[in-house]
Amino acid sequence: MSTSNLKTNILLLTEFKKGNKKAFRKLFELFWEPMFIRAKSIILDEDVAKDIVQEIWLNLWQKKEHGNFENFEAYIFKSVSYGCFKYLRNHKLKTAHLQAIAALELSIESNIADQHNLDQTRFIIEKSLTELPPRCQQVFRLSRMESASNEEIAQRLGISKRSVENQMSIALKSIRQNLRLAQSSLTSLVIFITLF
Repeated sequence: MSTSNLKTNILLLTEFKKGNKKAFRKLFELFWEPMFIRAKSIILDEDVAKDIVQEIWLNLWQKKEHGNFENFEAYIFKSVSYGCFKYLRNHKLKTAHLQAIAALELSIESNIADQHNLDQTRFIIEKSLTELPPRCQQVFRLSRMESASNEEIAQRLGISKRSVENQMSIALKSIRQNLRLAQSSLTSLVIFITLF
């Protein structure tokens, strides 16, 4: 998920918690179909899958002011898994369905964690770039985001190929350093939490 999509979703969620029906409708439009597809893949019944997802959205609206939706996407997809599990339990369906739910939950959590890590890495790279001189930023963006070769960058900017290589080296060093700092901060936090 891009940073702009993340910000949009956070804004929509904030408005939804205030009771804004348009924000709720927009969240519904964004997430209903993936939720339905997930439910249908577990339940194998389109009508029941629709009912489960509709029930989740009704509950979301009822809990809008007091619900804990810090990670909204994780919350709704866990709700889908739980709703499917409840349906299967109440209807005494095959154990294979329950195993499918357990496997999906692990997959969902892993995908959300991976997406969070990717978003965090992108944020650190962008932050690192803003700390660099403008020319260095420009060289990095041309190289890594537009896939321009060092020769092409040198020609476009009217500088030597060696200068391009030096600027890339500075940019990469800064990014690596910031990524290491973020990783060591996270490790320190985990150690601190486990001690107390």
